[in-house]
Amino acid sequence: MKEKKIEDMTFEEALQALEDAADSLRSGGLSLEQSVLVYDKSILLYNHCKGILDNAKQKIEIYKPSEGTLEEMEE
Repeated sequence: MKEKKIEDMTFEEALQALEDAADSLRSGGLSLEQSVLVYDKSILLYNHCKGILDNAKQKIEIYKPSEGTLEEMEE
């Protein structure tokens, strides 16, 4: 099965891949070269997750009232 591209992963898939990468690095069973490759992929996964979260935060900020609560706005 072909590995999914990071940019095509959902947040949950990328987060799981990031957790798997961290587990691999913690295990100590990787060569230096493998560790560097896993680390590099981890950075890409982190940036992808952060981008998804930043996008969601931006959408929430758009829909949130800029001042006060809905009740205060009605008064």
